[in-house]
Amino acid sequence: MDKTVSFNKERYVKSEPIIIYGASVYGELAYVALKQMGLKPDCYCDRSKDIKEYFGVKVICPEELNIKKNANIIIASADFFYEIRKILKETGCNHLFDMAEMLRLNLPKELLSHRAQEMYANRQHYIDIVENQSEEKMVFNRIQYVVSERCTLKCKDCTHLMPYYQYPQDVDFNKYKAAFNLLLENVDCIVDLRILGGEPFMNSAMGDIIEWYHDNRKIQGISVYTNGTIIPNENILKALQKEKVKVHVSNYKINEDKIKSLITVLDESHIRYFVRTYDAWQDAGGMEFRNYSPDQKKEIFSHCFERNGFTFFKGKLHRCPRAAHAMNLRAIPDIKEDYVDLLDWKGTEEDLKVQLRNLQEKTWLESCNYCGGPNNHTQSIPAGRQVSEPIKYEAKY
Repeated sequence: MDKTVSFNKERYVKSEPIIIYGASVYGELAYVALKQMGLKPDCYCDRSKDIKEYFGVKVICPEELNIKKNANIIIASADFFYEIRKILKETGCNHLFDMAEMLRLNLPKELLSHRAQEMYANRQHYIDIVENQSEEKMVFNRIQYVVSERCTLKCKDCTHLMPYYQYPQDVDFNKYKAAFNLLLENVDCIVDLRILGGEPFMNSAMGDIIEWYHDNRKIQGISVYTNGTIIPNENILKALQKEKVKVHVSNYKINEDKIKSLITVLDESHIRYFVRTYDAWQDAGGMEFRNYSPDQKKEIFSHCFERNGFTFFKGKLHRCPRAAHAMNLRAIPDIKEDYVDLLDWKGTEEDLKVQLRNLQEKTWLESCNYCGGPNNHTQSIPAGRQVSEPIKYEAKY
């Protein structure tokens, strides 16, 4: 499949409309970048049925692209870039563009929302995804590596279900090192290896993962996701100083003094970091069984913000982090078709590649039956609401 072309003022088809695919924060960046070029989009395109206008520009649904196949379509999404590109190619759209050159423009901060400023500061993530696009190779734009069940916060609505752990433990990396190495041997590229928990800095050995994999040519970058409540130890700080590493600090506006202290240490240690402020979260609901039909699961999955949240946890590569933790908690059944077991792999390399590709191409999971479906466009609950004790639940399985 052909790669996208990076959009600029000279390169697009001037007799055809400009459409931005993605009415969200990257869509805002695309809008401002076009304005810098003296251009304006003719419309946006987005899956959300609730968004009718964005920046005063009409939003159309993907089905309407069937009569706009020669339009200049700019893909304004990072995490779903490959998915959108595939849909557009299958639709027969002829002129597909990425935002790499647009994001290299000097965009005025006063024209950007706070959220867009954050994404603009972290624009290299989008650029790395674009530069590694391939249909022939097996590329993961992100894989989340869980290093701990422990967390300093007890967020009631945590999508990854941290407050449900009654006796949380750190993950023993050495036990699962061979399983992750097997994964690396059978993929071509991981654009972003995301190290998270829980709170990753609670695992004092977390830096080992960076030391092991920083120089692996298949890993383009390493991001460490922290809630900003802990100052990491010296060994971790040393690992964080490496070239390909960036720290993502999640600010839920409940621990800002601690975040300031962490940022001071990161600055003093010359560690790259990125602070993202969260005002609201998507609501995934409880873990009760919902008995969705296949069509319902497909619809929920298509709007889920974690549908590409590939997660390596205790030797298994899951498609969904929430499902990974729910199975680990024994709150839902062990649904083997929703993950690839790398720890106990007995098949051939070819069989493993087939399973990994099948995992990438799933359009819904059986695990969706145990989720309310956190919609990518609907942030309906306050971020970081705390509970005082671990949440009780029944470990049925």
